[in-house]
Amino acid sequence: MLNQVQLIGFTGAEAEIRTTQGGKKYASLRVATSRYTKKGGEKKDYTTWHQVEIWTPATVNWLATKTLPKGSKVFVQGEIRNEHYKDKDDQDRYFTKVVVAMPGHELKSLDRPEQNPADEN
Repeated sequence: MLNQVQLIGFTGAEAEIRTTQGGKKYASLRVATSRYTKKGGEKKDYTTWHQVEIWTPATVNWLATKTLPKGSKVFVQGEIRNEHYKDKDDQDRYFTKVVVAMPGHELKSLDRPEQNPADEN
């Protein structure tokens, strides 16, 4: 069986580093992807937001030490998980997330590194 998704999009905010009750750290990040249509000469943009959870320790540590600011272009490879919870009114709420947790899964910055003006000479 295969459950794998690949996304290229832009971050909606910096990653949040969280800790489970058991002491394990993970990162939470929102990524926006877009698709475009053109009708009657008018271009329309449709944005989809994806909730991403990163559990790989090396990537969580990287996000904790290096900021990935809002608007950063990223590549995400992980698996889709559908989950649910009960809200404060005891109503079932369902959501989908992309989980980066296994070998072969990754989060990678696609932004070009800023050049130091001294390096250009």
